[in-house]
Amino acid sequence: MIEIKNTEIGFDASLFAIPEMDFDQGKVHVLLGKNGIGKSALLNTLSGLIYPIEGSLSFDGKLLSDYSYKHLAKKIAYVRSNVKGVPFLTVDAFLLLGRYHDKNFIGKHSAEDYGLIQKAKDLFGISHLADKFTNELSSGELHLCAIAKAYVQQTDYILLDEPTSHLDYANKRKIYELLGKMASEYNKGIIISTHDLDLAFKFPFDFYLIESQSKTLKSVKTFKEVEREFI
Repeated sequence: MIEIKNTEIGFDASLFAIPEMDFDQGKVHVLLGKNGIGKSALLNTLSGLIYPIEGSLSFDGKLLSDYSYKHLAKKIAYVRSNVKGVPFLTVDAFLLLGRYHDKNFIGKHSAEDYGLIQKAKDLFGISHLADKFTNELSSGELHLCAIAKAYVQQTDYILLDEPTSHLDYANKRKIYELLGKMASEYNKGIIISTHDLDLAFKFPFDFYLIESQSKTLKSVKTFKEVEREFI
């Protein structure tokens, strides 16, 4: 479980506060709020890229600051919004990058690693892309591969910053369905930021709103609670 208490989130200065909030495994947690309100800052904080301005953040009772980067990489995978393909890097090689946190300095991959990659390709329906270079993929294909790589990392939590931005409706829905499946069937804790309010609320996810007036993160249950924030 991720536990957050009396915490201020931001880059150089506080953007918003979290009085108290828990994020469990086995669920999809959706972060909502206006542009620039601090959704990406929270994801960066949870991933260990930045520290809270104030307060405490812990994973399974251990403070975030007590984790090394290598051990944190075994707890959390982070898929950024600006995923880009790389020339001459095949999808299979890209997926293998998700296993490097678990290697020694020799970096030799095991049969288990390759088995995980095959499982990810089957789960995400990307086996036909295995030998393609990542810079040749469409946006939808690249995002699917990036989420598959996060799955290969075998962490308890997966963070995704705007995973459906610039995608068509069919690909957006496919990604939300896969995120729900990873939470319910593989007990992953999924935390995403999104502006796809209408589509996201069609799924049985947990929703959180960063209020622009109070500058706090709160749990919300209905679309109407969120809609007022954007009027």
